[in-house]
Amino acid sequence: MKRLLPLVALAAIAGCATPPSNIKAAPSDGQKCSQADRDRLADITSRQQRVANQDALGVFMIGVPLGGSETHEPEIARLKGRCGVK
Repeated sequence: MKRLLPLVALAAIAGCATPPSNIKAAPSDGQKCSQADRDRLADITSRQQRVANQDALGVFMIGVPLGGSETHEPEIARLKGRCGVK
């Protein structure tokens, strides 16, 4: 049983959403960053942060991520690259 506990903890942590600040920008796709892109990036960044916070709280309280499966990592990376956000 003692050997199983670290594996369960690792699995719970691995299922957590990545905070937006830890998502690296993808190479730019050559398109200009529009106001709609900036607005979308702000929206999905706040959603991603909320899910990451819920996951962290769930793992801390009961050992299970609670944020759900919603992730915007690929789109955040793409928009960060397009808009020059690091």
